[in-house]
Amino acid sequence: MKTETQEKFDRIIKESFIEILKPLGFKKKANNFYLPLEKIGHIINIQKSRSSTKDDILYTINVGIFSPEYWLARFNYNNKDVPAFPTEPECLIRKRIGCMRGLDDTWYTITTTTDVEELIVEMKYNISGFILPFLEKLNTEQKLINELETSEQTLLHTAAKMTFFAELKLLDKARAEYRKISKENYNPYQMASLKEYAEKQGLI
Repeated sequence: MKTETQEKFDRIIKESFIEILKPLGFKKKANNFYLPLEKIGHIINIQKSRSSTKDDILYTINVGIFSPEYWLARFNYNNKDVPAFPTEPECLIRKRIGCMRGLDDTWYTITTTTDVEELIVEMKYNISGFILPFLEKLNTEQKLINELETSEQTLLHTAAKMTFFAELKLLDKARAEYRKISKENYNPYQMASLKEYAEKQGLI
């Protein structure tokens, strides 16, 4: 039997995340929501803290942009097919709600005394005011490419951008990122690995 706190958590998921995301086509698995698009995918993950108990739940929200090509290059360790429902840690781009709102890392607490109505309003504000606009800005592969090229805000570290561009066969863009790598703080093992990848992709 669920505790009062667990029931509050379920209600928050239902009345904010499911209510908004399901009509938009997001699929749900556990506390994850996934929207497969033509060449990329959008993921929203509600992450419980490991310190959570059945009477005291601490959680945050993670958002990801999934790229099949990037997954095949970086996460396909056992020659598997691209997952039908990928997870947020496997994403090309990953953001947490605090960062999206320009705040410190933000976690929400649910206990028996929590005003669940207030928290539902807060979650709807997070989704409609920050998460969906961020995802809308990056809802096609071309928009993602354009953003990575032109944005002053760094969405990806240089090695990840190089890999993404290389896997899409945008070799001039990948070469430009590789040229930046020698000026950045990668250790010798990482540099050797990146050079090997660059050679394999014909970047050098």
